[in-house]
Order: sequence, then structure tokens, then C-alpha cells
Amino acid sequence: MDDNNKNYGKVPQLPPSGSFMSYWSVFLGGLGLVSGCLPLFSIWNLPAGLFFGLGGIACAVLSRHGKPFTQQAQLGLILSVISLVCGLLMSIFIIFVYDTMDTNTALGRYFRETIETTTQVLIPSRGAGQ
Repeated sequence: MDDNNKNYGKVPQLPPSGSFMSYWSVFLGGLGLVSGCLPLFSIWNLPAGLFFGLGGIACAVLSRHGKPFTQQAQLGLILSVISLVCGLLMSIFIIFVYDTMDTNTALGRYFRETIETTTQVLIPSRGAGQ
């Protein structure tokens, strides 16, 4: 008989079923904060932090199962709400800039010139090697 079995016939303790969703909540909330202000991570010209924040909130709420939030789910909920708010503010800023660019005001001309200059610098006008 094997004497290395230390559970003495008891059923092993498994982590709570909501812990998997709370892990995802923390992961999505953190990813939303990191990618919230980066234009590289945008979906349909909206910051990805908006979408990751919504996903993190959903995972935190699903991890409850009728019980109070665990500490990890609370952390995920806080990170997700912050990334959602940052993504929402960034979306409003993007909409403001695009709306202002259509006007013939000094601010609209400034935004147009800045974006045109940045685009010309980042994207070469002719192919490489020509």
C-alpha cells in the first residue's frame, strides 16, 4: 500500500468555481488598462480598453454565483471599471477630434494639419527601393 497519500481518505479541496472567471476579470481589466490609450490596439477606431473593460466586468459579475465578490473578483471589477472609463473618455475624445476636423475653425485646421503631417511621416509616399 502507498503511504504517500496524505489526504487520509478526504475529498480534496477544489478552488471555488468562480475563481476561473475572476482570473479572467483581472486579466481583461489589466489588459484594458494597458491597451486603453494605445491607438495600436483599436477596434473600429474605438480603444480596446472599452471592450476589455466590458468583458472584465461581465467576468467579475459571473464569478459571483450568488455569493459575495472574492478579493480577486473585486480587483478585476475595479480594474475593468477603470479601463472602461478610460476607454469611454478616449472614445469621446476621438469623436470630438473627428467632429472638429470637419469644421473650418482654427482647431479643425490644426487637427487636419497634424494628422496629415503625421501620416506623411509614417507612411512613405513611394515604394521602398525606388
